[in-house]
Amino acid sequence: MKAFILAKSFVKDLLPPFLVRQIQKLLFITATHRLHGFDLHLNLPDRRILESVIIPYFGKLDEFDKILFVGCDWYTKPYQKYFRKKDYWTIEIQPEKRKYGAKKHIVDAIENLSNYFVDGYFDLIIFTGVFGHGLNSRDATEEAFNQCFKCLRPGGVLVFGWNDIPELTPFPVTEECHNFKKFSPYFFAPLSGSRYVVGDQWKHTFIFCTKP
Repeated sequence: MKAFILAKSFVKDLLPPFLVRQIQKLLFITATHRLHGFDLHLNLPDRRILESVIIPYFGKLDEFDKILFVGCDWYTKPYQKYFRKKDYWTIEIQPEKRKYGAKKHIVDAIENLSNYFVDGYFDLIIFTGVFGHGLNSRDATEEAFNQCFKCLRPGGVLVFGWNDIPELTPFPVTEECHNFKKFSPYFFAPLSGSRYVVGDQWKHTFIFCTKP
């Protein structure tokens, strides 16, 4: 271990700073990315579950045609391929991330969703990795669930996911959010239930629910 640290220090001193930064960036990409076909994906357990189990299941069912994905980043860009035969929309508050969204993309907060759609428009809303990562206040979270409820059709499905650890959970969302409680559990057959906890250090949790 000591030899490794000395070698690392030697290389850092020997190489130009810009080259060291490029090597560090390459190592970071190698550790956090995975190649699937020609697309780069985020190499995290929850994303693997989302991309290999959840998205393919809903993507093959005709009853889920109008789909909204909440939140965009570089690793969500390939998702439009999964939903290429669907009426697929994305929403993201940061304008610079528009390039990672669907062709039908909205630059706004999820709290304003009903400004763009009639009640009951969507069959499926995937809302994961947003709570605790920008959507943090109780009021904003309540309104986010209210908007999802309004814009889902009766029988439509909400897939909600978040990292259920204290440092990334602003408050006990499923226990204390009144608008979340308007939904009913949805049995997601591929994972044998309406709740699935990924076995990783972040305890990423997926909740599957439906609008009565």
